[in-house]
Amino acid sequence: MMRQAVLVTRPEPGLSETVSAVQAQGWRAIASPVMTMRQMPPIEDHPCRAMLVTSSQALPFLVKQDRDRLLLTVGNRTAQRAEAMGFRCVEAASGTQEGLEALCRQKNLYGSDLLLACGRGRHGQPYGVDLAVKLGAQRVEAYQVQPVEHLSGAALEALATGELEAVLFYSSETVSLFMELCPPELHDRLGQCRAICFSQAIAKRAESMGQWGCIEVGSPLTVLGKRHEKRRTI
Repeated sequence: MMRQAVLVTRPEPGLSETVSAVQAQGWRAIASPVMTMRQMPPIEDHPCRAMLVTSSQALPFLVKQDRDRLLLTVGNRTAQRAEAMGFRCVEAASGTQEGLEALCRQKNLYGSDLLLACGRGRHGQPYGVDLAVKLGAQRVEAYQVQPVEHLSGAALEALATGELEAVLFYSSETVSLFMELCPPELHDRLGQCRAICFSQAIAKRAESMGQWGCIEVGSPLTVLGKRHEKRRTI
């Protein structure tokens, strides 16, 4: 049986968009988010020189902010979502927290006049602390990760029957949660699957937690599309 299903583990916002993009490439997309987000009430307008976000999950927290204030995002897709919300002065970093730090340094942005909106993990660990310390920024919590109880039935079936081609990972936390939710009796099936990871840090987490057919790094949709195009030309 040809493996043709692709599992999308990310939560909303981003889940539906990614599922549609996977389907547009000709794969059977399976939505099985391993977490949900508990959004904090939006913060009242907080005058500052610039706002920083390491994830699009933080954007709803900023809906009451001045739309003309500078907003620096971790990457292009988060920037696009910010612009769709009406923010008019948005710049994107290269896609990683390190890239966001580099962009701030390039623009000479430091100190408590920066507002960093980020989240808190499922075990209570705060995200973005290192970045806030390095830049001297004010850190505020915009959301908290809440794990789901199990993988979707469609995800388990595709894995058990050998139909799963790849699992898309956009954060290290999703890797950890996926491995915890995947039944032990199906772990050996991962040796037939590709783990497609957004960054090297995510890939390292995947490598440390499972035996995958292969682990690939890059924008998951781009990596997935290249493999599918290769298949079509063979």
